[in-house]
Amino acid sequence: MENSDELVCENVDTKCVMEHICYKYAAMVMSGLIESIDYFAGKQGHKVLRRILSKKIPPEMMKALGIDLSMMQNATEQEKIDTLPKIIASKGGPLFEIEKKDNGEYRFILHECHFLPYSKTKGFCNVTAGLMLGFAQMLTNETMDIEEVQTIAHGGEQCEFIARKKSD
Repeated sequence: MENSDELVCENVDTKCVMEHICYKYAAMVMSGLIESIDYFAGKQGHKVLRRILSKKIPPEMMKALGIDLSMMQNATEQEKIDTLPKIIASKGGPLFEIEKKDNGEYRFILHECHFLPYSKTKGFCNVTAGLMLGFAQMLTNETMDIEEVQTIAHGGEQCEFIARKKSD
């Protein structure tokens, strides 16, 4: 690959990254890796993968979208719940909602699946779950668990995840 090709892959505008060839190939490779983790590690593999992704993806995604993480530090929990989805959507990120339930759980609803054009497999649902888990932990400053309720990739009308405080 020539240097000019590398620059094209690295300097893609955030809003068109989903159409970019580098992203498509990365998505195919990533999907295969995630599926192999699912196959060999089973349900425990899901939990470990989601926990690892929850620490890395949200801050890196926000950084890539040009979102200043420090602005969230002084916001109240409700301000974060109301603002975070709007900021991410305004920068070309996925459209989602956050709802705090009376029992302290957080419901994340995504109305689109960014990964579906590139992978019809369930593997990328773990990436989305990791992202939502990271957002839940950002909201609460606590260790959380996440449950996949339904996903578009599995035929659901929307992607829905429930985050709850991690039980010891």
